[in-house]
Amino acid sequence: MTVGHPKKFKNGNELIELYSKFCLQIKENGFNEIPSQTNFCEWLKKNYGNADRKTIYNSLNKYFPTIKKQFEEIQSSLIAEGAMLGKYKETMSIFVLKNWCKWKDKFEEETGNDTVINIVLPGEDEYRD
Repeated sequence: MTVGHPKKFKNGNELIELYSKFCLQIKENGFNEIPSQTNFCEWLKKNYGNADRKTIYNSLNKYFPTIKKQFEEIQSSLIAEGAMLGKYKETMSIFVLKNWCKWKDKFEEETGNDTVINIVLPGEDEYRD
């Protein structure tokens, strides 16, 4: 008997393949549900055997962290498409994309440089205090 948490999936590609099938089914059924991890677990139980949210969490964060971004990209594409087609509510879709898929309103680049640069254009000296 093994000790610890055995892996449900052989590798990350298997998880991505199953999640892609799940999302394709959602799309083919008119976006009748959301591509949440909970719904994915229920779909896995019906089609491929028992799985729970902790299994998915461990697979994405512990066993195969290199596929997490790909998982989120698949998820975000389906949510965005469903929202654009009017199948999902816009405000909830925005909330979900920001919280589940790490979307942001604008790109923010942190440079780690705290240097302040003041630019003074010719003729502006006379207006300074």
